[in-house]
Amino acid sequence: MKALRMAIAALALTGVAGAAMAAPRQVTIPIDFTCPVSDPQLFEFVLKRQPGVLSVEVFFDEQWVVVIYDDLLTDQQELIDALIDVGLGEMLGSDPITEGPAPEAKP
Repeated sequence: MKALRMAIAALALTGVAGAAMAAPRQVTIPIDFTCPVSDPQLFEFVLKRQPGVLSVEVFFDEQWVVVIYDDLLTDQQELIDALIDVGLGEMLGSDPITEGPAPEAKP
């Protein structure tokens, strides 16, 4: 019985340590806000509801949305698919999507 408890504890610690090693990712999605029905808040609303999304910032003048997310819970394609699923696919810009590690949080 003691060996079983130790094995369960070891598995629990491994899971916690693995989750702590996930690094946030940042993706910049180009958006065409010149469309008459485009609403920057709609992009923010849809993306913030996706599992693993930590933050969403809309840059209307620059025509892009920056999303920081947990790469263990979602990925770039799932974020794009969420926008397409609610009818925002037509407003995705033609510039390339950029992705990389999220900048470190400032204290």
